[in-house]
Amino acid sequence: MHEVGTVVDSNVRHATAGSGDLCFPTRTPLEDVIAHLQAEGVLIVQGPVGATGARHRLHSVYIYDPDENLIEIANEV
Repeated sequence: MHEVGTVVDSNVRHATAGSGDLCFPTRTPLEDVIAHLQAEGVLIVQGPVGATGARHRLHSVYIYDPDENLIEIANEV
């Protein structure tokens, strides 16, 4: 969740009350995730990049959902 008026990441478009970033960990290889997103015409905002997760290092891609919340799709490293 975002604190109003505080921009933590430049990719966050709307840091407003109630907005948030979501991370979806997956066992599907990130290369397959990327291929699927591209086939569906989904713009990848950033990635693949290394990221820090709650329990492990991550290999992640970032997209926006239809409400422009930042979505992370990640493999644990």
